[in-house]
Amino acid sequence: MKSIATEKFNNLIKEFLPEADNTTVLKLWDYYFLIEQENSKYNLTGFYEEQLVKEGIIESILIFKEINKKILNLDDKSVLDIGSGAGFPIIPYFIYNPNFQLTIYEPMEKRVNFLNAVILKCNLKNIVVKKIRSEDSNEIEKFDFISAKAVSELKNLVEISNHLGKINSTFCFLKSSNFKKEIDNSSWIKDQLNIEYKILNLDKFFNINNILVFYSKYRSTPKIFPRKWATIIKNNLKK
Repeated sequence: MKSIATEKFNNLIKEFLPEADNTTVLKLWDYYFLIEQENSKYNLTGFYEEQLVKEGIIESILIFKEINKKILNLDDKSVLDIGSGAGFPIIPYFIYNPNFQLTIYEPMEKRVNFLNAVILKCNLKNIVVKKIRSEDSNEIEKFDFISAKAVSELKNLVEISNHLGKINSTFCFLKSSNFKKEIDNSSWIKDQLNIEYKILNLDKFFNINNILVFYSKYRSTPKIFPRKWATIIKNNLKK
């Protein structure tokens, strides 16, 4: 297993997150080291060493700092992250600022086990990981904020998550340069749920142009949604 030196790790964190205290830096190191360990066994993420620190951990925190400042202050909120995988971007930010209740839906057992190992190693509180797909969840209108990274196309993410948000909740999906096409492709579900997208272009922190597509929920989800995943993929419902 390869990993960067602790001193270099600490210097990178302090360079981009000078406000992070020593306890936070230590927990971020433990998280980083666990990822490197798991990557030596199977492909948890394509990031390694310095790229993992910058484009995985630091960028995740910078993204959520922008969300917290420009979209919704997450303090004391109930937050759901869908398909977290290695935990980007929600876990680094939760380590940095654990002032909210976090639920993670992750259907893959290896990743669930990894995330639970992170919780134990980093002594994280107010967080639970559930081995479930969001479209199968019965936690109706429970969450204030729902996020997801690149787990599926926008139209699918909207359908499988809308029922989980409270009235006046915020949904925020991290996308890249093809976000306009995904928005166009999601017009049917957008109309069905009566939502309006907003865009926050974060530009590049390092190498990737980060785009946030977000919206607020103002009415309860129609009972026909979400459909089963197989139906969503096959697109059997007439549009």
